Amino acid sequence: METPRLLLLLRLARPEQWVKNLVLFLPLFFGQAIADPARLCDTAHLAMVFCLVSSTVYLFNDLLDAPQDRQHPLKCHRPIASGAVTPAAAALFLLILLLGAGALLYAGRPVGPEVLLLLGGYLALNAAYTLWLKQIPLVDATVLALGFVIRLHAGGYAAAIPVSHWLDIMVFLLALLLALGKRADDLRNFRQTGRISRKSVTRYTEGYLQALLTILSTLLATLYILYTLAPEVCQRSGDRMYCTIPIALLGIMRYLQIILVEKRNSNPTGLFLHDRFLQLTLACWLLAFTLILY
Repeated sequence: METPRLLLLLRLARPEQWVKNLVLFLPLFFGQAIADPARLCDTAHLAMVFCLVSSTVYLFNDLLDAPQDRQHPLKCHRPIASGAVTPAAAALFLLILLLGAGALLYAGRPVGPEVLLLLGGYLALNAAYTLWLKQIPLVDATVLALGFVIRLHAGGYAAAIPVSHWLDIMVFLLALLLALGKRADDLRNFRQTGRISRKSVTRYTEGYLQALLTILSTLLATLYILYTLAPEVCQRSGDRMYCTIPIALLGIMRYLQIILVEKRNSNPTGLFLHDRFLQLTLACWLLAFTLILY
């Protein structure tokens, strides 16, 4: 049975990836202002704008990467790579999404120049990634991690809450860990099929990626422990933040188990949407953190 055109366009927008824009709500959550209706509405509005903007980025990437995607065991089923959607139709849909993002941004409360600069920087960074930077090993993963940092600061400006250096570094390290975990999956696909989906994959080795993942997970765990014990954090949020350390470590260890032991598909969004262990760990961490903060 032929897939309806509207459903194919929706697949191009990759709505399952919109979960990444929840990063915009972190300043609200850590700043103990998640219950503020005005700030919550402003952040939610900007998150919707980022959803449309990020979809245009995925569409642009699919348009340019269609020839390479046809060599990938999973990406070959994407609408453009499979031929189900023509490049012209995809380009028109990209323009509609971009105009929709602009209209949605204009329809809400006026945002500061910082937010506009971050949105423009996000688009420019991802365009450079698609055109060039993703072919450079290490730079490709770093650019993806910076995309999350941009979202974080946009959420901070929307909610008028400064982003702490603790949160800034932890989000960057976590995003970098996830990005390099995805590279491990790309490397396995290359070795199994012999098909190169991107040139940068050939510049990684399994041992090198394992060393990087070990270093990053160690740094992330250490930084989180220091954060929960920092005097300024304890003064603001209480001295029981350390109780969340075992849950955070459990989540990191589970992710490494999936990447290094089970060697499953390491798409970050797919893992968090389908791995019950990670979902339970995240739910427990959120519950513990909420009880301590609020």
